[in-house]
Amino acid sequence: LKHWWIREMLATDSPLTERLVVFWHGHFATESRKVKFGRMMYEQHAALRRNALGSFADLLSEVSKGAAMLYYLDGQKNVKGRPNENFAREVMELHSLGEGRGYTEQDIREGARAFTGWKVHPQTGRFRFAFNSHDRQAKTFLGRTGYFDGDDILDIIFEQPGVGTFIAEKLWREFVSPDPDPVEV
Repeated sequence: LKHWWIREMLATDSPLTERLVVFWHGHFATESRKVKFGRMMYEQHAALRRNALGSFADLLSEVSKGAAMLYYLDGQKNVKGRPNENFAREVMELHSLGEGRGYTEQDIREGARAFTGWKVHPQTGRFRFAFNSHDRQAKTFLGRTGYFDGDDILDIIFEQPGVGTFIAEKLWREFVSPDPDPVEV
């Protein structure tokens, strides 16, 4: 996979796409030592390439449901009655809003409950929603209450104005300068 990626970067017709794939790979960090399945890492990489220049909402959704991310952030362990907060915390802190920006520890706990049931099918390696592992009780997340699942949580996150600011700041640091201009952002 590493050698293939290097060849892609060297032979690309779209250097900006490849540069963004590197950027998004750092943003949605996973590690092959933990994931252990090259195919899952390749599929995450392909999702980054497909969405590099497109909608950030589509990119976050696709990466979040990818086997590499679910394995990396212990999604397999996230079940009703024992929610695992890894994914919910990372989706807010690192992937969408920024650390400590507009959410609480309670939002992380409620988000984790909403993401219960997000699994990887053991035979296909594809995303599956395990209904019996999902916490179907009401949750309060970012000031809204409902019977939320993971897709609902991502939708609510994207309603937050801080997402655009956070991503614009990261892109600014990567492509313009280390100090984002608040007016331009």
